[in-house]
Amino acid sequence: MWVIAEFFEYLEEFNEVSVAVRLILATVMGGVIGMERGATKHAAGLRTFMLVCLGAALAQVIDIHCVMVYGSGDPMRLAQGVINGIGFLGVGTIVVTGKRHIKGLTTAATLWTTAVLGISIGSGYLYSSILTFALIMVVIKLMAGVSRKQLRRSRLMKLDIEFDEKDGIKKLIRYIREQGYHINEMDRRENEEAILLSIEVDLGKKTLHDRIINDIEQLEEVAFVTEIF
Repeated sequence: MWVIAEFFEYLEEFNEVSVAVRLILATVMGGVIGMERGATKHAAGLRTFMLVCLGAALAQVIDIHCVMVYGSGDPMRLAQGVINGIGFLGVGTIVVTGKRHIKGLTTAATLWTTAVLGISIGSGYLYSSILTFALIMVVIKLMAGVSRKQLRRSRLMKLDIEFDEKDGIKKLIRYIREQGYHINEMDRRENEEAILLSIEVDLGKKTLHDRIINDIEQLEEVAFVTEIF
């Protein structure tokens, strides 16, 4: 334990070896986070997260170096610029579908947090950086399942449905009304091959969504249905 503690204390010093370790650590941690996002087909993936975390760490290293060499300056100036800049990059991962469906918020938040993680690594706060990295993985991996389980039983349900025929929409609306549900929003689009419908339904109370999806799949005109989270 003492050896590990001394090693961490050494890495917190500012020298060639500690700087190299910080940059490598930022690249690896950013890559692991990016692998999870990329595996789930999000806009920002492995390389994006690696570069963001590495760039943030490098910016902080440069800040510290300038203060040590010139004896003046603000060691957080570049870090502030990185945090602001990541906000613009994160906007590119957010996609709005239909009228109100928003995707990519978690990826944007993860990207921003990864940049802050890079700043922490570049500053030499390795204990807090490792703990933060572990917490990020818990949130995006373990809590994703908890969140989806909660949404699958919520009162509101958002669906994307593809129909082969127009009569399918009438049958869907009839089914919803027979069940006592209420349609909050409905967006219809057509192309040469199919009719696409985005719909938000108020179930009135918390209900298991899988049963409703199964019922909709039984309608002959329905070619495809998926829930939007």
